[in-house]
Amino acid sequence: MKRRVVITGLGAVTAPGEGAELLWKAALDQRSGIDFLSYDDDWTSVGALVRDFEPEKFIEQKKALKVMARDIQLAVAGAKLAIDDSGLNLSKTNRERFGTLVGSGVLNHELDELAYSLQNAVGDDGKIDLRKFGEEGLPALFPLWLLKYLPNMSACHISIFFNLEGPNNTITTGASASLQAVGEAYHIIERGSADLMLAGGAESKVNPVGMTHYEILGVLSKATGNDPKTLYRPFDSDAAGVVVGEGSGFVLLEELEHAKKRKAKIYAEIGGFGSSYSLGHKIAMRAALDASRIPPSGLGYVQAAGVGIRTEDALEAEAIYEVFNGCARDLLVSASKPVTGFTGFSAGVLDLVVSTLSLQNGLIPPTMNFKNADPSLGFQIVKGEPVQKKIKSAMTNCFGFNGQCVSMVTKKLES
Repeated sequence: MKRRVVITGLGAVTAPGEGAELLWKAALDQRSGIDFLSYDDDWTSVGALVRDFEPEKFIEQKKALKVMARDIQLAVAGAKLAIDDSGLNLSKTNRERFGTLVGSGVLNHELDELAYSLQNAVGDDGKIDLRKFGEEGLPALFPLWLLKYLPNMSACHISIFFNLEGPNNTITTGASASLQAVGEAYHIIERGSADLMLAGGAESKVNPVGMTHYEILGVLSKATGNDPKTLYRPFDSDAAGVVVGEGSGFVLLEELEHAKKRKAKIYAEIGGFGSSYSLGHKIAMRAALDASRIPPSGLGYVQAAGVGIRTEDALEAEAIYEVFNGCARDLLVSASKPVTGFTGFSAGVLDLVVSTLSLQNGLIPPTMNFKNADPSLGFQIVKGEPVQKKIKSAMTNCFGFNGQCVSMVTKKLES
C-alpha cells in the first residue's frame, strides 16, 4: 500500500519579503516586488530583487558564506523557513530518514569575480586567449570559486547545515526543476525510502549575467511604461514576455502517520504528480489528476504557470481547456508571477506555496495586471479581487522553456 504524503512546512524568500504567508498575502493584495533596477550608468533594467536579504540570519557558519553563491544562500534560507514553519524538532528527528531534493541549474557568477582573470587572459590581438586564461587567468581566481556555482551545492549545503542523511538529489530541468523536485520527493516518501523530505529550489538571475541569459533566450518583456509593476501580464492579450525575479521556495513533505504522531500542522495532502516533455502540458496535467483519482469536475482551482509569453500562455490555456473540457467554465485559474517576477528554478514551488495557502484558506488570489482576456480562453482567470470559495483540491502547473512539463494536485486532508 502506498504511503500518504502531506505538506507540513512552507518556506519562501521573495521580492515581497520573507515567509510563505507574506508571499500569499502579497498575491492577494497584488503587491508586486518588481521595480526598476540600475547597476551602473550604462545598465538599467526591470526585475524583482530580494532587497535587504541578510544570509547571516539563516546561516550560522559564517565561513561557509564565502563558498555560497546568492542562489545557495537563498536556498538555505527558504529551507530553514520551511523547517521552522513545520515546528519540527530536529534533535528528535531520525536524520537517516530525512532527505532533500533541490531544483537548480547553472548559477551565475558576478562579473567582477572574473574581471581580473579575463584581463590577464587578453592576447596581443586584444581577444581572450584561452591558453593564457588557463595559465594566468585561472590562478587569479579564488581557489574554491567553482564550489560557489555547481548546481548541486544548494542540496549539499542544506544537508550539511541541517545534518540530513537521507536521500539527496538535484533536479536540473530549468524552470520546472523545483516543482519536479517536490514531485520526486513525494515519490521517495510514498515508496518508503524516507519519512521527511525538504524539497524546493532557488535562483538569482537579477544581475547583468542572468539578464543576458534571458535576453539571449528572447523571453524578456518588451512592455514599456512608467510603472514597472504593470509590465508582467500573464494570459493578458498584451502579454509581452517575462520580468525576471529572484527567490527561494521550499516545502517540508512528511509521511502522514509520522506527521500525526508529532501532531504537526498539516496544510494539504499530495494527491498526484505528473511529468512530461515537449508539448506535453495535457499529459502532465492528466497524469496528476489520474494519480489523485480526482475527476476534472472535482477540481476547483488551478495555479497556472502563467509565464507571460503569449505563445507559452496559449499552450497552457489550451491544455487547461482540453483537460477540463465540459467543466472548464466553472474552474478558477490564477497566476502569481507578476508578484514575484519569473524566478526560474524556484518558480514552480513558489506557485505551490501560493496554491497550498489558497486551498487551506479558501481564498484564491487574482492575477495581477490581467485586464484584456482572449475571447477564446474558455475559463475564468481570477482578476481584480480575491475569490472566496471552499475548494477541496487544487492543481499547480509549471512548464519550463526547455520543454519540461510538471503538474501537481494537492487536496485537503481527509481521514
